[in-house]
Amino acid sequence: MTATPEPTAQELWGLIKKEITGIQLVWEMVNRLYFQPLGKGWSSQGQDAPLLFGLTQTIYIESLLIRVARLMDRASSDNKGQQRNLSWKRLINLESSIGTEVESVREIWESSALKRIRDKYLSHNDLGRLMTEEHSLNIPLKTADIKVLRQLVEGLLESLQTVNSKLTGASYVHEGLSIQVQFEVNQLENTLLGGRLFFSLLPEYECLQQAWSEVGHD
Repeated sequence: MTATPEPTAQELWGLIKKEITGIQLVWEMVNRLYFQPLGKGWSSQGQDAPLLFGLTQTIYIESLLIRVARLMDRASSDNKGQQRNLSWKRLINLESSIGTEVESVREIWESSALKRIRDKYLSHNDLGRLMTEEHSLNIPLKTADIKVLRQLVEGLLESLQTVNSKLTGASYVHEGLSIQVQFEVNQLENTLLGGRLFFSLLPEYECLQQAWSEVGHD
């Protein structure tokens, strides 16, 4: 089998930009839904469906943490360099001029507790931990860890501008995705509020009861 040729710095950067865009989308969603004041519609989900509400948050956070962690990996996962990773380290190896911008983000990662959390809870099932701690689906993140996660995402978004300018000579605007997520979260909030109002009015309005019955509900 012919090995895939080593990409250029520009090709690698194109792939990393896509990864950062994915991180931005997940972060914006979890930030709007869980780390900002809850609207009446979304907060009702926590009351009416607490298990679903909590599991959704866990899944978002796991995805976010793993996606960030992958960019912080080594250039290769094995000593022979055959298992290549899409990571900041590989990009620095190809283009050392961006080291300052990239290493500032990596330093935040290395000095935090997030790497250990990734290794212990997400990368594999640590048997020693599982035999000594109560099993839980939740990741044990503290407020300080969430703050670091926010710093990492902000650092990655800043790198979209600085690194892109160095490698392509062009600026990069990423605010559009944040606006789109905010719009869709607001739409979700309105939908949930409308549904809650509908059900609260059902017992009092016979016409609504009739409409509900006609669509196949008793």
